[in-house]
Amino acid sequence: MRFLAFAYGFAVLLVFSHGMACAGQARANLGLDARLRFEYQDGFNAKYYGDNPPRGAGEDRFLLERLRAGFDFMPADKVRFVLWMQDSGAADLAMPDNAFYNASLQGENNPYRDRCELWDAYAELMDVSGLPLNIRAGRQRLFFGDKRVFGPGEWGNSGRWIWDALRISFRSGKGSADFYYGRTMVHDPHTFSVGHRHFYESFGFYSCLPLTERMGGIAVEPFSMTKRDDHPNYRGEDGRTGPLDSWYAGFRAYKYHPGGLQWDVTYVRQFGNYGPDDIDAYGFHILLGYRLPDFFMSPGISLEYSYGSGDSDPADNEHGAFDGAFGARDRMYGRMNLFKWRNIKDAQVNLEFKPCRGLSVVAGFHKFRLASDKDGWSLNPGVYRDVTGLSGNDVGDELDIVCRFDATNSTCLQAGFGHFRPGGFTEKVASGRQADWVFVQWEYRFAAQLL
Repeated sequence: MRFLAFAYGFAVLLVFSHGMACAGQARANLGLDARLRFEYQDGFNAKYYGDNPPRGAGEDRFLLERLRAGFDFMPADKVRFVLWMQDSGAADLAMPDNAFYNASLQGENNPYRDRCELWDAYAELMDVSGLPLNIRAGRQRLFFGDKRVFGPGEWGNSGRWIWDALRISFRSGKGSADFYYGRTMVHDPHTFSVGHRHFYESFGFYSCLPLTERMGGIAVEPFSMTKRDDHPNYRGEDGRTGPLDSWYAGFRAYKYHPGGLQWDVTYVRQFGNYGPDDIDAYGFHILLGYRLPDFFMSPGISLEYSYGSGDSDPADNEHGAFDGAFGARDRMYGRMNLFKWRNIKDAQVNLEFKPCRGLSVVAGFHKFRLASDKDGWSLNPGVYRDVTGLSGNDVGDELDIVCRFDATNSTCLQAGFGHFRPGGFTEKVASGRQADWVFVQWEYRFAAQLL
């Protein structure tokens, strides 16, 4: 029934937009994005590792569906209204919805299900007063750079970071500066998002400063932002609780060539208050790679290292665990999504090939360790933690292989495999079981312009 209502609403939008366009009063672009993904998980799930998890199942097969549909409506050249809906669900998923209950939210924040929700719904003014200045207000996604610090989390079925925000953007050549204030949406499948509270409140900026060729042709991206929640549900190390008031400052610097040497560096410092505790945390990422686009199968190789600090002393009233800001995670720290940018040392090797037109293959190997052996594994740090540090810091190894085939301009097929081998820490606090993951995905995108 939800799907039929969704389809009916889209049809109404189609007829309305077509009528306005034919009347010569506006221009409209219509779009549809449909995605189906089958996943097989063996030895883990979204919150636990091993054969007998407290929630869900140690072996699970399920089908994820996500449908997005909407339109862009322009009554004038520099005025745009956008309205898109999203419906996401999961068939045969063993993990129950209440496993994603969040005490701070007093409700669910579900990565799999979110029925008939607003996805994009904003108004935008472009080139305000003849300046390279855009102003956008409403439901939107905020993502910048390589999406490590700000990412929409598109791999997640419900979309991880969706904002109700005001964004002001300046553009000058290849340079840019974006300023925003907003609050993040909660993915509660039982409540329409307009009717319940937001999760985080934030304001900040993200900029890009391309340097001249005399200065190496490097691009630098300074940024700063906050992450706040006024609800007093964040427990400090002495047991007292309080609100979250977290601040970030950092930069990304990089240089990419279509062929040849590539490098990328990101550094983020985090400070503020986690309940009654002071935050003192940081994270960084380093990439060095080389591509040969004119060689057979256009091979590329890269080495990466990601670090997110952990809490080295569980009784000093100082919160040392970096929390990853608002970044994506699915392509950053292993495709099995067993890790976040928190208490992590991730040494990574990637190989990329393009055997034929439209087909790409990426293989990645990760060696995971804890940054602090007294802090927890980011999969579920409250459960998988040894405050004595006696379990060591070797979490395990992961091998991922993902193939992508762009069959047409509208249709994309993906398939992948992941294997995780547990290290000493995982064997002691979770399970010695090796884990496997398989997925197959189909995605279709449609767009049409009405003149």
